[in-house]
Amino acid sequence: MEKPSHHSLLFCSFLVIMITSTKTFFVVSLSSDGEALLSLISAADQSAKASSSILSSWNPSSQTPCSWQGITCSPQNRVISLSLPNTFLNLSSLPSQLSSLSSLQLANLSSTNISGAIPPSFGLLTHLRLLDLSSNSLSGSIPQELGQLSSLQFLYLNSNKLSGGIPPYLANLTFLQVLCLQDNLFNGSIPSQLGSLVSLQEFRVGGNPFLTGEIPAQLGLLTNLTTFGVAATGLSGVIPPTFGNLINLQTLALYDTEVSGAIPPELGLCSELRNLYLHLNKLTGSIPPQLGKLQKLTSLLLWGNALSGAIPADLSNCSSLVLLDASANDLSGEMPADLGKLVFLEQLHLSDNSLTGIIPWQLSNCTSLTALQLDKNQLSGTIPWQVGNLKYLQSLFLWGNLVSGTIPASFGNCTELYALDLSRNKLTGSIPEEIFSLKKLSKLLLLGNSLSGGLPRTVANCESLVRLRLGENQLSGQIPKEIGQLQNLVFLDLYMNHFSGHLPLEIANITVLELLDVHNNYITGEIPSLLGELVNLEQLDLSRNNFAGKIPWSFGNFSYLNKLILNNNLLTGAIPRSIRNLQKLTLLDLSSNSLSGPIPLEIGYVTSLTISLDLSLNGFTGELPETMSSLTQLQSLDLSNNFLYGKIKVLGSLTSLTSLNISYNNFSGAIPVSPFFRTLSSNSYLQNPRLCESTDGTSCSSRMVQRNGLKSAKTVALVSVILASVTIIVIASLVVVVRNQRYAMEKSSGALAASSGAEDFSYPWTFIPFQKLSFTVDNILDCLKEENVIGKGFSGIVYKAEMPNGQLIAVKKLWKTKQDGDPVDSFAAEIQILGHIRHRNIVKLLGYCSNRSVKLLLAVEPQVGDGLHIVEWVKKKMGSFEPTVSILDAKLQGLPDQMVQEMLQTLGIAMFCVNSSPAERPTMKEVVTLLMEVKSPPEEWGKTSQPLIKQSSNQR
Repeated sequence: MEKPSHHSLLFCSFLVIMITSTKTFFVVSLSSDGEALLSLISAADQSAKASSSILSSWNPSSQTPCSWQGITCSPQNRVISLSLPNTFLNLSSLPSQLSSLSSLQLANLSSTNISGAIPPSFGLLTHLRLLDLSSNSLSGSIPQELGQLSSLQFLYLNSNKLSGGIPPYLANLTFLQVLCLQDNLFNGSIPSQLGSLVSLQEFRVGGNPFLTGEIPAQLGLLTNLTTFGVAATGLSGVIPPTFGNLINLQTLALYDTEVSGAIPPELGLCSELRNLYLHLNKLTGSIPPQLGKLQKLTSLLLWGNALSGAIPADLSNCSSLVLLDASANDLSGEMPADLGKLVFLEQLHLSDNSLTGIIPWQLSNCTSLTALQLDKNQLSGTIPWQVGNLKYLQSLFLWGNLVSGTIPASFGNCTELYALDLSRNKLTGSIPEEIFSLKKLSKLLLLGNSLSGGLPRTVANCESLVRLRLGENQLSGQIPKEIGQLQNLVFLDLYMNHFSGHLPLEIANITVLELLDVHNNYITGEIPSLLGELVNLEQLDLSRNNFAGKIPWSFGNFSYLNKLILNNNLLTGAIPRSIRNLQKLTLLDLSSNSLSGPIPLEIGYVTSLTISLDLSLNGFTGELPETMSSLTQLQSLDLSNNFLYGKIKVLGSLTSLTSLNISYNNFSGAIPVSPFFRTLSSNSYLQNPRLCESTDGTSCSSRMVQRNGLKSAKTVALVSVILASVTIIVIASLVVVVRNQRYAMEKSSGALAASSGAEDFSYPWTFIPFQKLSFTVDNILDCLKEENVIGKGFSGIVYKAEMPNGQLIAVKKLWKTKQDGDPVDSFAAEIQILGHIRHRNIVKLLGYCSNRSVKLLLAVEPQVGDGLHIVEWVKKKMGSFEPTVSILDAKLQGLPDQMVQEMLQTLGIAMFCVNSSPAERPTMKEVVTLLMEVKSPPEEWGKTSQPLIKQSSNQR
């Protein structure tokens, strides 16, 4: 055979190589599991592919995906695990192709930014043992196909936007050990069928606010359960006694719900229980002594219920207890001395109850205590000196009790103490100097006792002090100059004591000071001009002392000041023109001094003045500056008892006024014509004989305010009584006539008889209630009177209406539209929507009547104090000399300073929203902007070391 030539050999070799190369190219192809996984990449955000080191390892040229990060395969190269937690996929939906991973046992796509629904095809993953889709944005309901995952042991769907009911078919997952559905939008009730999941160890459905109904008693069959979390839901009914069967239960998180009834004593059988969270419910009855059997219990939270009776001494048998909080209940009786046996106890909160008797000295045996809060009770006796044994104590609250005796010097041994509040008791004696040796003490509050003696100079040793509040005592002597060394002091309250001498200049060194209150003392001398260096000051009250001299020009440096109160002193001279710099000032009280000169025009530039401006009982002269017309937010103005003259037309621009007194001056001319001025009595103008009434606000009518030379208040009062009597007689006569006419009309025609002045309510009315009501349209119309007006807005007037059964409601009567015959369909549709909304922050709409459209709201609360509506009450409080914080619920006043300040700022915004002049109210857009400026970062909260806050468990 002929030998091949050299060239032919080369040619053959080349062909083999090409063939081999061609075969290699066609043999390498990605497995079907790999193709299914690539559907994640194709659906993922492009930026996710580029930025993820995990996804970049997914090479489509691979034969199998077994080498890819996040993937685990079986020996047969089938994908059995897909784990990509915290990988930014940014998927708009889960690809259904993943359901072809028929060998998949573990799927973890938590925190991957996935939205859309859970694919029903996931029900085909029958080998799946773990499915974790938590912390995404998944929506829709749980597909019923998931009930086919017969091998599933762990199901995490928490922290999404899933809705609908919790499906009963989850009961088919007989091997399920963990079911986490918390923090979603599920509604309906908990299916009783879930009681068949006997392998279940962790069941969490908390944080679903629309979840309602009772807790099924069948869940007591889940004897392997270690965690049961249903907090922050709408669940109601009682705690099932069957829960006593849960012998392996370690955490029961059932707080912030509508659950009521008694705490079942059967819980004492849950011998493994570590954490029992039952706070913020509607529980009643007593604390069952059987809870004392829980020797492994570390946290017992019962606060914010309506529990009554005594604290059972049996709780002292809970030898592992670290946290016990039963505050804000109706507990009574004495504190059990046996609580001193709880040597591991770190926090004991029993505040806001009705406890009586003494504070047991045995509590000093709880040497691990860091927080002891017994405030707002009726405890008596003395503070045990043994309290000094609590070496780790950080906060002690005893305020609002009946504790007497002296403050133990042994507090000086509590070297970790940062908050001590003994206010509102009956303590006597002096403040022990040992307290000021505490290097960590941040807050010392001793308000409202009968403490005497001086403020020790050793106060300077306590450099950590942030709040020093000693008001309402009998402390005397000079304020020590050493107080100026407290460089961290924010609040300094020394009011209503017997301090005398000069105000020390050294106070000006405390540059972080925000509140300085020394009112009602015997302090003399001039106000130090150096106080102007306190540039962070927000409230300054030097009233009711014996300060003399001028108001310092340096007060213009107070750019954050919102209250300046200097009344009842001996101050002289003029108001400094630097006052225009106080652009956050809401209240200015300079009354009862000897100030003189004209009211400076600069005062009109302080447009932040909203609460009160009081310049009464001084020697001011001249005319009112035109710039005062800019004070459109001002609610109260008192210029009485001065030597002011000229016209008061400028006061007509103050559209927010609710109180005015310009008596005992020499004003002249026409009284402004406005709704507010029409409501004023002559007492607001006494001894201004040249003032006159007017129809146009410019020229005088024939009638003078004090016609016939009425000079004295006594004469005016007499005339007022006579006029009032005549008015009553006339009104009574009119009522009789109107009633007779009304009765005749009703008898003859049966028409509605509800008329008010020029208004006509006789048209036929349509009444659409949104629930069963026990009153009629007639009852509502009878209440639409001027004396029942509680508010006015752009859209109408709000009336307070008391129904025949005593129920208080609010009725909003809408303004008549400009064009008759306007369509009301859109209004009716809106009302229908509002009528079916149920939210804790939205007032419930009872129904509506249509003619010129009247809306009914269930909005009127009982009178809050002094017989005032809540808005009036808040205005009165803000205009008083009390600290603004007193408006807040006492339970909120112990929160961190920054949080309290945010609340007060929010309150200020709210007051803008209820301005008596609708035109001055902010728009909702402006409100949102203001609210966004209020919020501070959480790291700011701890700057002033407030007492311990309620710590809600994160178990749901």
